[in-house]
Amino acid sequence: MTTLSTTTPPEIVQDSSEQRLDLLADLKALRPTEGDLPDARLALHRPAILRRLAESLAARIPAGVDRLVAQSGTDAILATAVSLHSGIAFALVDLANPEILGEMHRSERTLLIGFELDANTPGLLAILQASGTAPEMSLHVLDTRYSQTASPDLTTHTLFDFTELSHPIQERHHD
Repeated sequence: MTTLSTTTPPEIVQDSSEQRLDLLADLKALRPTEGDLPDARLALHRPAILRRLAESLAARIPAGVDRLVAQSGTDAILATAVSLHSGIAFALVDLANPEILGEMHRSERTLLIGFELDANTPGLLAILQASGTAPEMSLHVLDTRYSQTASPDLTTHTLFDFTELSHPIQERHHD
């Protein structure tokens, strides 16, 4: 592993647009077939990809967020990584036993985080609302058809949209 220091030449460090393109290429490589969305299980079980996703998502968390909220299961992996990177605590919503795992307070400003919004999102939001909390914003890796229909009160931000992911992988060579 390369350790960067103040003596590391600047040309070794990628700028943010190059980092984003490399992460996009890695996610595209995890698609079962060309044009499909990447499999979250494959992406989140690769430490190099998980670390970069957590860094990218953490950088987009608005100031003032007190707690991250994620669906139990695969999204718990991402929530843990983003929490470690950002220092913001998280809670999980267990849809199988409609309950919140972890500490949450009504006065907290929460952010829904995950790999992608899916058909379970309305149920997750209903559990949160029943507990007296409701995230105003969601931050996800992938934009899916559910991003527009999750909730009219939920502002959704994603790292990558389906259009970007549906194009073939392009070879890139670093200078």
